Amino acid sequence: MRALLVIDVQKGFTEKSDAQAMMDCIKKLIRHFQSNHEPVFFIRHIDETEGSPIQAGTPGADIDAQLAPCVFECIEKKIPSAFYRTELNDKLQAAQVDEVVLTGFNSEYCIFFNSAAAFEHGYRVTVIEEACSSVNTGKDYGMDDLDIPEFIYSILDNSGEVNVIELEDFLTSSKA
Repeated sequence: MRALLVIDVQKGFTEKSDAQAMMDCIKKLIRHFQSNHEPVFFIRHIDETEGSPIQAGTPGADIDAQLAPCVFECIEKKIPSAFYRTELNDKLQAAQVDEVVLTGFNSEYCIFFNSAAAFEHGYRVTVIEEACSSVNTGKDYGMDDLDIPEFIYSILDNSGEVNVIELEDFLTSSKA
């Protein structure tokens, strides 16, 4: 059994980036998982940092309105890993999940950390390229030409432990 993890798709991130194409991919994935009766878990980061685009208690902390109607299960986390001191692993085990499919923000933090944490918890891990993004650029890290998501996908894919795949390839390989 697989589960879809929709990570940190919060208003403060979606409004800070051009996320519509990513949102469309996530919506397609949610419909796919729901039609296959596979669980979808939303992950929401609780950020207490003053001025954060997803600062707790501000509208930016909310799940984006486009996806809010799809939220049936939401796990809150305070660090990049949704497995640390949350009920996520227990819920995945109760649903007999053995593979997690990751989507959301930010590739260099929460997608990367949750890929590693899921692997360490014994799950097969798949990352859908077009359904992940970052609000940051290479310039934020002093590397002007760096495409952060592509760099992270290369690292994850080259690890041999995480399957990084394009949306259409994933949908074609998994029957609805």
